[in-house]
Amino acid sequence: MNKNNLPIKTYIDLNNSKNIIYEENKYKSGIYRLNSLVSGKSYIGSSKSLKNRFSNYYSLNYLNKTKGSSIICRALLKYGYPKFSLYIMEYCEPGSLLEREQYYINTLNPEYNILKIAGSRLGTIQSEKTKQSISNALKGRVFYADSIIKMKIAAKLRLGDKTSFFSKSHTLATISSISLTKSILVKITDIQTNTIIIFKGNIKAAKYLNIGESTLRRYKQTGKIFKDKYIITNVLSKKKLVKLNWLSGVLKRPRL
Repeated sequence: MNKNNLPIKTYIDLNNSKNIIYEENKYKSGIYRLNSLVSGKSYIGSSKSLKNRFSNYYSLNYLNKTKGSSIICRALLKYGYPKFSLYIMEYCEPGSLLEREQYYINTLNPEYNILKIAGSRLGTIQSEKTKQSISNALKGRVFYADSIIKMKIAAKLRLGDKTSFFSKSHTLATISSISLTKSILVKITDIQTNTIIIFKGNIKAAKYLNIGESTLRRYKQTGKIFKDKYIITNVLSKKKLVKLNWLSGVLKRPRL
């Protein structure tokens, strides 16, 4: 993680660096900064496929199609590639992109980024009314990071019966245990923006925060606030918990 805001890679002239930019950023995700050598203004962006993102900037067709709504694309067309430098600020996992992009937006204050919220159509021109609408919509909103997999288990299966599950034979108790793990939703609350993101399972939630699964569990158990910003809790409906307990033989069959 880059803590001093210095780029880890620098390409002074976009016009003569195309091939090396493609080669060095192939199969990589991270945060980048485009800087105008004429105006001194810059743009912060992120992508899980940096090579593909940069190929867009090298496409005149793409720039012309988006110049009406993208300031950075319009600037590239106005000044040309020789007047722009590219900096790779850091490489990071896709799950950390928005958090790290937001960090650089906050610390470097790039002029070509109109909306100062990572992932919210950064670098596009919008009316004040549209900006306010986006801001209002984001406040207190709950996002589902992934669709919830609903596992259907026949109600007539008796404890100890075997069934096919992922091409293997398991007892009903084992199926219940797996179902319980898959059914747990992890809620991450950003107390600074009052935004909630819900992930399916610990692994995806930990990846989003760029921490280990054991660290995630510790913060859930202790109730401590991660990075003075995130509250991490489990979400499991009472109805599903009762059903899973019945499948494990803990309770009699519930009337749901």
